[in-house]
Amino acid sequence: MSPLMEKTLLLLGMLCCIQVTTALMCYDCNSEFDPRCGDPFEPYSIGEVNCSKQEPLEHLKDKYKPTLCRKTVQKIYGKTRIVRGCGYIPDERTDAECVKRSGTHDVAAIYCSCTKDLCNGANSPISQWMMLPVVFAAGLAILLNSRHTIRFQSS
Repeated sequence: MSPLMEKTLLLLGMLCCIQVTTALMCYDCNSEFDPRCGDPFEPYSIGEVNCSKQEPLEHLKDKYKPTLCRKTVQKIYGKTRIVRGCGYIPDERTDAECVKRSGTHDVAAIYCSCTKDLCNGANSPISQWMMLPVVFAAGLAILLNSRHTIRFQSS
């Protein structure tokens, strides 16, 4: 493979990992009304919503815009409900871990927040950027290897 072709493939590989977006898409459903919204999740016919085009919540209208997707697992008096939709207020655990909250008398909730398109279909937040170092390292290895290739010339 020629050095130009290797560099072109490296550049294309890196560009594929960069995600440029102006709109955040999230799954929007409630297992109380649609059992496919529960776990295991069946996203194939579940509604998707463009969070940037949703009407802001009245009490958050002037302060926050939807910037993340959220999955909430609610357990109330032994009944479990899963709600997926847009989220408004990020914290240090967004894209990293879920938050468990418990109330009084058999009430509990688990909140998972993430910032990638349709990420609230997963069981836990997983960053798509985890693949970027792998692709970069592979491209760098190809590039460095091409400089040390022994070339034989026939007489």
